[in-house]
Amino acid sequence: PPDPQKDDLLLWETDISAMGVRHYPGIGWAAAMTVEDRADVGSYWSGEGHNYNDPGMKRPRRVNSLIGQQAGWMATRSQILYFHEHACPGGFLPPFDGKEWVNDSLQTRNGAVEFWSGGYQLFGKCYFNRILSLDPKRFSRQLLYHASNNKQRTVSSGKFVRYTHFLGQLYTVKERALRSLMG
Repeated sequence: PPDPQKDDLLLWETDISAMGVRHYPGIGWAAAMTVEDRADVGSYWSGEGHNYNDPGMKRPRRVNSLIGQQAGWMATRSQILYFHEHACPGGFLPPFDGKEWVNDSLQTRNGAVEFWSGGYQLFGKCYFNRILSLDPKRFSRQLLYHASNNKQRTVSSGKFVRYTHFLGQLYTVKERALRSLMG
C-alpha cells in the first residue's frame, strides 16, 4: 500500500521459532536472532520447554527459511577496520584470497547479493550476533520497508509474519524468560 499502517507490515524468512530473548546491560531486553552455535552468546529460546508440540525440536541455527537476513547494515570506518583486522576470519575487506574464502568473493554463497548487502558476511562468516531491541520505539526503527514489494509475489503467504504479531510473540517469550529466572 502507498501508506502502510503497522498491521500492513510483514516479516519473512523468520518466525518466532528461531528467536530467543536476552537482557543486555545498557540495552535492555532484546530478541536474539538465529546464529551458528559457535557464535551464540546465549538467550532464552522461544521453544524452551517444547512449546511447539515437538519434543525433538531443537533451536534452528542456519535454516535458510528462518535466518531472517537483514536488508542492510551500517558501520563506522573504525568498526569496519575492527571487522577486518580482528573479528572476521580471513578478513572483511578485499582481497578475498585467504584460505577462509572459497575461490573468490564472487563465488562465496553462490554470488548471492545477501552475502554482501544483507549481512550474511557478518553473521555467517564473522559470527556476529544480531539482536532486535524489544523497546517498541527502538523495535520499529530497526525495520526497513521493502519498497519493491516483490516478496509479496514471490514468497508463499505462509512464510509471512505480521510485525505486530511477531513483537507480541517476543513479549510472550520475554515473560516466560523472566518467570524462568525467578525459578
